[in-house]
Amino acid sequence: MHTHQSDTAENIELLTKLRNGDQLAFAQIYNQYRSKMYAYANTLCKSPETAEEIVQEVFIRLWQKKEQINTDLNFSAYIKKVTLNHVLNHLKKVAREKSLQVEVFQYIDSIRNTTEDNLLEKELLKTYDEAIALLPPQKKIIYQMSRNEEMTHDQIAKQLNISKNTVKNHMVEATKFIRGYVGKHGSIVCFIIASSNYFHSN
Repeated sequence: MHTHQSDTAENIELLTKLRNGDQLAFAQIYNQYRSKMYAYANTLCKSPETAEEIVQEVFIRLWQKKEQINTDLNFSAYIKKVTLNHVLNHLKKVAREKSLQVEVFQYIDSIRNTTEDNLLEKELLKTYDEAIALLPPQKKIIYQMSRNEEMTHDQIAKQLNISKNTVKNHMVEATKFIRGYVGKHGSIVCFIIASSNYFHSN
């Protein structure tokens, strides 16, 4: 299997032990990564208390999902991505307060833009493309004309020889389907990015 920036043999052994439920290995990994993760989370959410909470959550999740650890993948990159997911998840909860929503979405954007290789953006686009591919033919054409070619509902109606109302209904249904698909199949981060960037109403 192709590995990028593979972990050291010692680390792989530790992760294998963790995967098999070894509590000592878990404690070692905790000691090894805790301060790095705390610093990263604190840089992102600018709150020591929240950062501490997030680190604890990430390690609880790691223990709960230990059987799913992939020793072929770089563990530092993996744990960093999980930490980022938790920070964004926390920000999403905060965003339920309407007054903070705009500010939080702008902040999520700024974090997203600094993410290595824009992994999340790629993950979202992949999920988004999968959703579009599953639309019925006419909805797909209308959606792509509106989103990719930036045509108005009027222009689409004229070109396809259908009513403007039909175009509008197809767009509403297509957008609803895509939003639902991304929500189910993408990570929580995908869903936040999708909600803030990709589903602005026409």
